[in-house]
Amino acid sequence: MKFEMRMPDLATTGSPIKVLNWLVEIGAPVKRGQAVVEVETDKATMEVEATVNGTLLERRCEMGAELGAGEVLAIIEIAETRLGFERQRSGRGIPDANYKIEKTGETPIPLSQPRGSTLISREFLLTLYERILLIREFEERVKTLFLEGAMPGTIHQCQGQEATAVGVCAALANDDFIVSTFRGHGHALAKGLTVQEMLDELFGAGTGCCKGKGGSMHMGNMDKGMLPAIAIVAGGIPLAAGMALAFKMRKTRQVVACFFGDGAVAEGAFHEGVNIAAIWNLPVVFVCENNLYGASTRIDKVMKRTKISDRAASYGFRGETVDGNDLLAVYEAAGRAVEECRGGQGPVLLELLTYRRTGHSRRDPCHYQAKDEREAWLANDPIDRFAEVLLVRGDIGWPDLVEIKAKIDREITEAIEKARKAPPPGRNDLLSDVYA
Repeated sequence: MKFEMRMPDLATTGSPIKVLNWLVEIGAPVKRGQAVVEVETDKATMEVEATVNGTLLERRCEMGAELGAGEVLAIIEIAETRLGFERQRSGRGIPDANYKIEKTGETPIPLSQPRGSTLISREFLLTLYERILLIREFEERVKTLFLEGAMPGTIHQCQGQEATAVGVCAALANDDFIVSTFRGHGHALAKGLTVQEMLDELFGAGTGCCKGKGGSMHMGNMDKGMLPAIAIVAGGIPLAAGMALAFKMRKTRQVVACFFGDGAVAEGAFHEGVNIAAIWNLPVVFVCENNLYGASTRIDKVMKRTKISDRAASYGFRGETVDGNDLLAVYEAAGRAVEECRGGQGPVLLELLTYRRTGHSRRDPCHYQAKDEREAWLANDPIDRFAEVLLVRGDIGWPDLVEIKAKIDREITEAIEKARKAPPPGRNDLLSDVYA
């Protein structure tokens, strides 16, 4: 299959972008994330990366040419059977005997697996794998669409952090809620929002999950247990405490999982929210996705004590730091926290150590990330690690993973085509859903 690599929307003023230097020869293999061409905008010189794995077949422009956003740069031949990541057999993080095959027959297993057992079924694990890979593939396709100028607004993506979203949401019941952030696509997919309703929202269609009014930074669906995401740093923490208070007063046994980044810990809203949750023992799991950077500032430049879970002790409740790139470790830690909250022992602060593979937002090239640090974290990819866990079991093979990848590709491609044609909100929608 031939893929058109297009010029990203990199220029802040809309001016043409100049091609300076090709970094890959025609006929050479390219990997997703590999720099293919160096370009110059009105503000800076930067590299444009491939968004697919394949072979560079054709260059559509020469050095010195000026192109606008969305114009075709090159043609890449994609191998149909590629999974999108390289199979590794390092043995890292494989739990072997701790995760055995559960004999469940053909009975479907819900995403929220019953706790209290180390027996995890093949069906459940493949469901987790499909969800974690769906987030990565969704984000990569959305990145391409935004850089080509096909979508309005901006994006803050979560490539590399997929295990935190899937692991936490897998431990929740359907009627539990999550509160998210501006980097919320992964949380939404993990909580059960569909690819179609999310892409419709990103294209600004009235059929989107928020009727085309929220966009990337305000994704959500109350019917599926996700409050529309809040873009203000730490803004969702007090709301999560309030929701948990309502659940406690109603005696519903529901739990709120509140996602936020390490930068939110410096906000007053964090301290106010966790304090009120502590003094009233509210059923809220505070989930800090510690990816080491608040925008472009590394955590050790703004915190003397960088172990965020230690902060829970000062408020009188439990905190735990977990390898956020180990999906099963996140799932088990979240399961323990959810059980404590349902039993009236909450709240709990989970610090999930992870790393984002992309910049803070759409035009951020991540130059502030040290090369050795970035390479080490990219080698610790959560999808590769989880694939290793599955492949050593004996009842899951490489063809199973390839089939899931193909299914996801078809789903996203079909949803994009529908979303491009979906109608925008009408004039009569202008004042609907307005409460103030």
